[in-house]
Amino acid sequence: MRTQLRNTRRAFLKQSAMTATMFPLLFSCGESYRSSNSLFDQDAIKKFKKRFSGQILLPGDADYEAKRWSRVINPTMDKHPTIIATCKKEEDVVRSVDFAREHQLEIAVRSGNHSNMGWGTCEKGMVIDLSQMKQISVDVDKRTAIVATGVTAQEILTATAPYGLAPVLGECGSVGAGLVLGGGLGWLAGKYGATCDNLISASMITADAEIRKADSTTNQDLFWAIRGGGGNFGIARSFEYKLHPVKEMLGGSFFYSIHKARAIVRFFNEFMSAAPDELQADCYLTSEKCWIEFVFFGALDAGERLLDTFRTFSKPEQDSVKRRPFAEVYNMSGDSSAPVKFNSWKGTYIEELSDEVIELVLNRLAQTPRSGIGFFNLSHYMHGEVCRVLPDATAFELRKAGAAHLAFDVTWQNSADTAACMSWHNETFERLLPYSGGRIYTNYMSVPGGSTAKAVFGTNFARLVQVKKKYDPDNIFHLNQNILPG
Repeated sequence: MRTQLRNTRRAFLKQSAMTATMFPLLFSCGESYRSSNSLFDQDAIKKFKKRFSGQILLPGDADYEAKRWSRVINPTMDKHPTIIATCKKEEDVVRSVDFAREHQLEIAVRSGNHSNMGWGTCEKGMVIDLSQMKQISVDVDKRTAIVATGVTAQEILTATAPYGLAPVLGECGSVGAGLVLGGGLGWLAGKYGATCDNLISASMITADAEIRKADSTTNQDLFWAIRGGGGNFGIARSFEYKLHPVKEMLGGSFFYSIHKARAIVRFFNEFMSAAPDELQADCYLTSEKCWIEFVFFGALDAGERLLDTFRTFSKPEQDSVKRRPFAEVYNMSGDSSAPVKFNSWKGTYIEELSDEVIELVLNRLAQTPRSGIGFFNLSHYMHGEVCRVLPDATAFELRKAGAAHLAFDVTWQNSADTAACMSWHNETFERLLPYSGGRIYTNYMSVPGGSTAKAVFGTNFARLVQVKKKYDPDNIFHLNQNILPG
């Protein structure tokens, strides 16, 4: 089957040489490109469907309206793809890339669908949806797992937890396995590093619709680049991850009134600056309350004593911290959020959680439009093993101890309030820029443009340009933290 696919691709590429020469013109402007209308007829769709094992959705189909949206819903992401291809097998992905190239369709790749830039959808192009590719294979003896790209962090942990093992993934269970492409930060980063530091290999489908393995000995340049360089270099079909022995934890939150937030956030910074590798914590802020969420694993008696120092500083109004199986890490807080119609989400990098930054965050929170609900999350406090890896060891460079990543969003119900809420959100981002050193965590990218990509990748940018030029010279994959090829 694979030989047949390869021969078909070669024939297609040979027959469409003229179209291929147009790609640099079509894609060189990155996000400014828009797919053309009606570049294929119904016969082409029928032929594509016949050889496709997943689901094909077109405008007007029953599930199209729900599937065309990205996870974050704001008016700027109201896109109408020409075709949504939900893949089940590797061959579906290959055929989707071939079809998109043949018909000059812009490609949006979707798996976990957590892109706050809405990169999981596009206007009049093709969405290649990997969310139903759910295969998981755990090797208990080797402490490894091979997972398809559509698998979520919760699903992987559910598969590994019965063996007392855990993957190094994100802090949210619905985040996809592909967060490694942006580096990947989570609850275990202090002890075991970033997600990309735990990647053993990946199976990639590159812009020429070829299947390539990337690891420490095969396609080494590609392996380096996909560990933090975003989705620039192809579509990842599967990942092989290291697993670690983590069975039990101290997990939960300390809740406080928002009136105590200034003192709590300052102490949070002081507390985390001396934290052991086994501890990670996030600080959350709304207009009514603030809370610290903790995850500690290792010697739990020592963890109890450590968290008692926080309780001594300020007794929580609510305290949900207790010993739990690590398998509960993604659902220990529950989900009490009310449904909203609109949401805008951004993230930025904070070089130092200074008093000035804390004041800015609290002031902006107090100025949230009455029609909206503001939310701030100081997450992924940088310390421990993730900071001991050299910045150029992988494409993920942001490894400065004491830094943090700030995610913030605003939700609202009525379209009439869109302008006020979006304006507040954008202004908040601009005011935070002086404290980021111009940098941003790849998975938190919030504004488009080539200069932003340079800020994301820092000193690794020039090397990434060379890898991009090699594996995607026509910038087929540009709905991402886009690196122009040369």
